[in-house]
Amino acid sequence: MTPTPDPILTLAPDAGSAASARTLATPARWPDLHAGPTHLWGHCQGSGARPYLTGVDRSGPDAPAFKCSCPSRKFPCKHALALLLLHESHPQHFGTDPAPDAIRTWLDGRAGKHAPPEADTDPAGETRSGPDPTAQAKRRAAREKKVSLGLDGLQTFLQDLVRDGLAQAAGRPYSDWDTQAARLVDAQAPGAARLVRMIPEFLPQPDRLLAHLGRLYLLTEAWPRRATLTGAQQADLRAALGFPLDKAATVAAGGTDTRWLVLGHTVSDEEHVRTRRSWLHEGGVTALLLDFAAPGWPLSPALPAGGSVRARLSPAPGAFPQRHVLDGEATRSAPAPLPAPVTLDGLLDAHGAALALNPWLERTAHHLGPVTVHPPTRDGDAWRAGEAHGSLPLGGSDMARLTLLALGGGDPQTFTAEWDGQTLTPLCAVQDGTLHPLDGGDDDSV
Repeated sequence: MTPTPDPILTLAPDAGSAASARTLATPARWPDLHAGPTHLWGHCQGSGARPYLTGVDRSGPDAPAFKCSCPSRKFPCKHALALLLLHESHPQHFGTDPAPDAIRTWLDGRAGKHAPPEADTDPAGETRSGPDPTAQAKRRAAREKKVSLGLDGLQTFLQDLVRDGLAQAAGRPYSDWDTQAARLVDAQAPGAARLVRMIPEFLPQPDRLLAHLGRLYLLTEAWPRRATLTGAQQADLRAALGFPLDKAATVAAGGTDTRWLVLGHTVSDEEHVRTRRSWLHEGGVTALLLDFAAPGWPLSPALPAGGSVRARLSPAPGAFPQRHVLDGEATRSAPAPLPAPVTLDGLLDAHGAALALNPWLERTAHHLGPVTVHPPTRDGDAWRAGEAHGSLPLGGSDMARLTLLALGGGDPQTFTAEWDGQTLTPLCAVQDGTLHPLDGGDDDSV
């Protein structure tokens, strides 16, 4: 599925802090970076002569918690957010040195109220090297309780919404949606909060509104029953709720190092997060890579749309393991073969099969064809991609659609596209047996 925007950036107190954190999230700004089992720490070079000492505790019920020697009154500050971002994007730059006294004292103070005095030694009297499992379980239970309370409130909200009648929903002030979303953020369920904030865009379309509310309600029903789900299903549920992906564990679990075909990219802006979705294909597997940035700030260099790369990708856990994590760097390679194209019916069947495994899946990508592009014939009509037995709405930019129309000349053609259950977004078109991006090349590609 397409996970929610980076949970790290959702912690920012404002858009400016998120943007500043992205700027600081480069190893060159940090003289040292270190990670322990439950914490991060480092020094960030600011405008002063002495670097700021920054720490992040990821172990408490209110995790993550932050500490920084900078004078900022914002919480968390840009340095703490940047430290989290760096550990997500550059874990190989982190050492394992012990934390300085200031950070160690802070961490010990936070841990002391959760662990019994004897938690630091085992029955043989030897000092334990890792975190106490009992304390970890208590912290995990406290966090899950907070999520449970938030989803209980969401279920009541959805029941009231349906009881009042969906026709009345359009008359609600936006503050209704925003307040409910804020409560879910406080409950550490940012994924559910994002889905609540999306409700107003579905209000003019009752069928889509009902489907969207159904996905939200399913979250509130699945969470109390999570113990009955498989590990993969629980991973999908947590991703939908906005739990962060453990990239290090995903990479450690292993992946596929091979030649991948880049089907294309799409970029979207939501609140204070810009998200780029990169779709790759190899041997029947379609992989999704996600990159994030604060709005107005550049994303990391993109993989070459329509080209091929040599890369090691590791699938995130899930019943339909679509999202992957890039392990190391991707390098350009000789062209990879194109996947076999699917018909519109084949696309819908594949998307439906994926939804059957993960009901919160938002998008899939496909190599589609042969289909014919049909421009609007009158005002109010939509672009469509059609074949003999039907058609689907065609979205994307005007440039992409006009380019497709020109390349096809009214004849059936083949192209890659992203499908969100309602609209096709074209990515690359096939010309002379190779893929070519429809919105131009990527000037910042690898």
